[in-house]
This record gives sequence, structure tokens and C-alpha cells, in this order.
Amino acid sequence: MTLPDLETKCWKCWGSGVIPWNDHAELMDCPECGGLGWIPTDEGKRLLDFLRRHLGLDFEEEEPAE
Repeated sequence: MTLPDLETKCWKCWGSGVIPWNDHAELMDCPECGGLGWIPTDEGKRLLDFLRRHLGLDFEEEEPAE
């Protein structure tokens, strides 16, 4: 398994983790990737689920959009 199998560059921020805000005068964390710049693929999500279950790791869950 390689990194391209686990994650892809965020389409919204192009991997920078930030996007322009407030007439492009300021930057904010990208809402699509949570400021990481990368989005897990289906394989990556399965690996994260495995780590949560078997290693007892807790990751921050995304809040549901209203």
C-alpha cells in the first residue's frame, strides 16, 4: 500500500490546507480537508477505522453539517 492508495490531495485547497477568506485578505482552514491538505481515500478510511478499533485511538470526528 502506498500513500496515493490512502489519501489524495484536497481538490479545494490543492494540498495547502488553507483557502482565501474575507475578500482574499485572510486565510482560513479548508473546510473540505480540515486544514490537512489531504483527504483519505476509501482505503485510507478503512485503515483509520482499523486503528480506531484495534489500537483504541480516538480521532476528532467531523461535525455533521446543518
